Amino acid sequence: MVVRDPLPRMPDVKRALPAGRGAAIARIAVPSVAALCAVWLGVSAAGAADYKQAPALDALVKEGKLPAVTERLPKNPRVVTPYEKVGTYGGTWRSGMVGGSDRNWLFRIAGYEPLLAWDREWSGKVIPNLAESVTGNADATVFTIKLREGLKWSDGKPFGADDLGFFINDIAGNKELLPNGIDWVMSGGELPKFAKVDDTTFTLTFKEPYGLFPQRLASVYGVQAVMMAKHYCSQFMPAYNKDGVAELQKKAGVASWTELFIKKCAVDTEVNERWQNPERPTMEPWVIKDPYISGATLVTLVRNPYYFKVDTAGQQLPYIDDLRISVNADKQTLVLKVVNGEIDYQDRHINTNSNRAVFADALEKAKLKIVDGANADMNTTIISLNLTHKDPVKREIFNNKDFRIGLSYAIDRQAIIDAAFVGQGEPWQGAPRKESPFYNERLAKQYTEYSVAKANESLDKAYPKKDSAGFRLGPDGKRITFNVLVIPALGDFLDSTQLVVQYWQKVGVDAKMQTVDRGLFYDRKDNNDQDATVFLGSGGMVDALFEPTFYFPFWNESLFAVPWGTWFASGGKAGEEPPAPAKKQMDLYRQITRYADTAKQAELMKQILDIAADEFYVIGVSTPGGLYSVSKKNLGNVYPRPFAWTYPTPVASNTETYFFAK
Repeated sequence: MVVRDPLPRMPDVKRALPAGRGAAIARIAVPSVAALCAVWLGVSAAGAADYKQAPALDALVKEGKLPAVTERLPKNPRVVTPYEKVGTYGGTWRSGMVGGSDRNWLFRIAGYEPLLAWDREWSGKVIPNLAESVTGNADATVFTIKLREGLKWSDGKPFGADDLGFFINDIAGNKELLPNGIDWVMSGGELPKFAKVDDTTFTLTFKEPYGLFPQRLASVYGVQAVMMAKHYCSQFMPAYNKDGVAELQKKAGVASWTELFIKKCAVDTEVNERWQNPERPTMEPWVIKDPYISGATLVTLVRNPYYFKVDTAGQQLPYIDDLRISVNADKQTLVLKVVNGEIDYQDRHINTNSNRAVFADALEKAKLKIVDGANADMNTTIISLNLTHKDPVKREIFNNKDFRIGLSYAIDRQAIIDAAFVGQGEPWQGAPRKESPFYNERLAKQYTEYSVAKANESLDKAYPKKDSAGFRLGPDGKRITFNVLVIPALGDFLDSTQLVVQYWQKVGVDAKMQTVDRGLFYDRKDNNDQDATVFLGSGGMVDALFEPTFYFPFWNESLFAVPWGTWFASGGKAGEEPPAPAKKQMDLYRQITRYADTAKQAELMKQILDIAADEFYVIGVSTPGGLYSVSKKNLGNVYPRPFAWTYPTPVASNTETYFFAK
């Protein structure tokens, strides 16, 4: 497995980039032998001299408060080909969040700079980013990672191999800070051994083969490895600052060094603390100025003058000067800001089917455009009966496959698509989409026919007896009744779930929908106290390989069997041992992680999905329709990318190249 940056391109400021998705980086003349050596080492002196910076930085450089752009960029910066055209500098990008814990919108627009990254099209390929190359040995146990020479954190300090060693040894391996380690960087239940080769090169040696490691580096989780600068974050650890940590704790008002470290350096990618400390150095295009703290109504980010990317004309990115993100009380307030022209780009919280008509009516007045993109989710409404229920009677009922098949046949999916999803989508189970390389037709389409007769036939095989009101009786002679938990704030599945339970009532199953807030939902799920749940179906595209949440008990988000998923994720140390078919899937997935050969990975994934079809763990309703973003007409380089979390949307499509046309 080799991921390597191509030969660096010399900036060409004389030629405009051809517009369009397939536009190539401007070509250069074939160099002489001497020039070729210069290209291998980086950019020639003449080429580097052509680098340009944002005008907003000119005064700082002139006053000596900031080094020249050639000194701030690495020797071989990442060259990004803009989607439409080379942009111009300046402007403020306005967007919005909802509530006090919406930090992942900040992640989605400005927080994705891993060692390797997904390609813009999300074809499944990974490309060099902060790393110039990643090379694996034949059995995928040793990876050699070479960073771009001359990378700098946002405070101007060098970024290098020591920072990655700090992450592996001092953070991921610190039992006080993280008692269970960090699973995405583990193989065989152990962290890799870190060995520094030089300031920009290091090796990671894993206990067992880890063929998926490059993809993990490119995932949202891979960002964690490059979030914590050693020169800054080490001051909050007793191992590096034994005499000073207590005073820093006192000043921060926290009880322990671990609380202090998390407060200052975040550790996890999905926490508010990541966006609360303006002093924390970062490798991202913009850095926090006004933090996302309790009570904040506005969060701002400003340009990182040491950002490591340039466009094909040699202009240091990003184009946009700063970001202003309002913190709103509810989604409707954000929708109103869009139609009033107060938002420059937004998709999160607003891109529902019902809102599309609202934005269409406001296109001219607010000078907006709607950009459509593929939806990476595979289902609008995944219903998970709790196969590991604490109540032995409900566990027996939910584990009866005929019962689940009967429930599936009882759903008029096309009627739900028409009523709840404005006709978008098709009847679908919990399965990868047709566009996915892992599409499995049997898993996707089985039991999706609407047939009351087939529903009753299957249900009669399971529980034919009924009470005086026509409801089916379980093995204990009591009416089969259960609640389906729904979080109204997290998706468009409220109406669809209500219709589903009505269809189930018609075939004698006393199901009821229960709306709960997100906190209560997760409390019940984590304690295995739920009867049934509803959630969006993730893993519809390439991400089926990385988050097979609904295809087998993968982790504690596999809502149909949380204890089984916990058992797998913990290596059998917690949760509940699952039955043989699920254990077979787990063994197949362990094999996937050991192969760097993508063809072998796909073959094993097919076997996992075939077993999922046999077991029929979850009940799906329909494929989601396409999603969209809303932005100002003059905002350029907005790529019609897929909407996903693993990708993540939209930052992986190079938001650093967004620009405002003059």
